[in-house]
Amino acid sequence: MSKRTPPPGIGSHNGRELEIMLRGEKPMALFAAEPGMDAEDIGDAHFQPYVAEGYLLKFSHLDPATSVEERCYCLPTEEWRCKLCLLISRMCRSGQAFDVFTSNDLARLEGTLLGYPKVDIEVFIAHAASRTSSRTD
Repeated sequence: MSKRTPPPGIGSHNGRELEIMLRGEKPMALFAAEPGMDAEDIGDAHFQPYVAEGYLLKFSHLDPATSVEERCYCLPTEEWRCKLCLLISRMCRSGQAFDVFTSNDLARLEGTLLGYPKVDIEVFIAHAASRTSSRTD
């Protein structure tokens, strides 16, 4: 397996978030909308009807400095995940998060908020570290 190929079972849920969330298997999804991108580009085009019906909740934050909108969707009763995710993101943008957390801490927090199993998060962190070390060799 090349250093660029993630280990089996480790990968994004891109394009499958809504389906997985509606099955109750994923508590939260996170998207970043850059200026000029539409919902199809971002990946959350089909979420809105489920938000309107109350099956999913939506939280968002528009960064005035970059005009990037972060969109968090979660299952009802999981809104703490979106709120914490957006708080951590603001702390990262201001630099405050890096006074408290390491990059591995932040990866663990994000993975946990998104609902990934702990073992998968640790495999992801180890894989990312191996990619970083191979670039510096």
